[in-house]
Amino acid sequence: MPKWLSPSRLVLASFALFIFLGAALLAMPVMQGPAGVSLLDCLFTATSAVCVTGLITVDTATAWSPWGQGLILVLLQAGGLGIMTFSVALLYLARKRPGPRTHLALKGALGPVPGGEIGRLVADVLLYTFLLEGLGAAVLFVRFLADFPVQTAGALAVFHSVSAFCNAGFSLFSDNLVAYAEDPTVNLVILGLVVLGGLGFVVLRELVGRLRRPKDELPRRLSLQARLVLFTTGALIAGGMVALLTAEWLGQGPAWRQGPWTLLFQAITPRTAGFNTVPMDQLTNASLVVTMVLMFIGASPGSCGGGVKTTTIAVLWSLAMNRLRGRAGAEAWGRSVPERQVELALLLVLGTAAVLMVAVVLLSAVGLADGGHVRGDFISLAFEATSALGTVGLSLGATPALTPAGKVIIIALMFLGRLGPLAFVYSVAQSLRDRGYRLAEERVIMG
Repeated sequence: MPKWLSPSRLVLASFALFIFLGAALLAMPVMQGPAGVSLLDCLFTATSAVCVTGLITVDTATAWSPWGQGLILVLLQAGGLGIMTFSVALLYLARKRPGPRTHLALKGALGPVPGGEIGRLVADVLLYTFLLEGLGAAVLFVRFLADFPVQTAGALAVFHSVSAFCNAGFSLFSDNLVAYAEDPTVNLVILGLVVLGGLGFVVLRELVGRLRRPKDELPRRLSLQARLVLFTTGALIAGGMVALLTAEWLGQGPAWRQGPWTLLFQAITPRTAGFNTVPMDQLTNASLVVTMVLMFIGASPGSCGGGVKTTTIAVLWSLAMNRLRGRAGAEAWGRSVPERQVELALLLVLGTAAVLMVAVVLLSAVGLADGGHVRGDFISLAFEATSALGTVGLSLGATPALTPAGKVIIIALMFLGRLGPLAFVYSVAQSLRDRGYRLAEERVIMG
């Protein structure tokens, strides 16, 4: 492998190649419905599927033939697991060991894992993914049998189970899951798959490992990574529900009247899943702001989701709380987070926010296509940009009305949202060097 092809570049190249291949296949007439789909929309759909975003410019249920819908399913499954995971899995199946650069790329995508465990990790990732998706599809199949013929129920069950675990948000229903807003079976299965798919494979593996081992062989406690992920995930779900309930109640929006299922669903799916059981344009502005915050945070490292990640926010929250108490650094459960990781967390949030601001300005400049109008163009475009960068897939209806330039901007945001944070953190971590000295300090006025 050439020296210039760093692990982060290898991941970027793999995803880019798969996106263009997917777009080329979707452009084939056999993949499309009677109305046809433009080449730009094929590229948009392929990017959204591989980057497990869920934003669409054409209706997935009607614009694509069964072959096209099947291809989209393959693309989002590959994107959710990661192209590198599949590549290394194939190498191991062929009894070939991946090189050190591929090892580093896979570790960067899945999390901190000892090099000797990479092969086992990949096998576990595939096993857990297909097992959970299979269980989810089985339950959804039984539920959909009440509404559809056997073949249709099976296709819907498999598609939505894979889409949910991969946090993709693609749906074969034109209204997404609005028709099942109060259905406990569909809600529990979809939300369960979304949460499990967003925890991160390393954390999921650690939890399963504790269930497998005898009690006397278990470590005394979970790793700091697992604790931060689980605690922050729970806090965001509970806090998101309370915030949405308050926002909808104060603004007299419809969601709070539909009961706890809707609020729970809308508190979980903005963290990169993209499904919705209530039309997004019916939510109050306050609820949209809460949703945008959840989309910006996203899922956990090494998962199918995007965003700046739960651990990043947890580390910065810990840093802020310590500073308010007069202590330095970030600490949690008797452990301190290395200073360099704190710096990386801060850089990641600032860099993501800067990219989002630039994208909103550009989208506002190019505007919507002639005749296109959605509720409050600015907030719709800002919502769209946040959804794309967080690889979420929720929309206020602006996606189909985007100009060609706007679609290109969203495509770039989806790609950056899926791979940008990984490449950014890896590149910064590699470039950090201790100079062995510090410059003289000089205070500046703050506040």
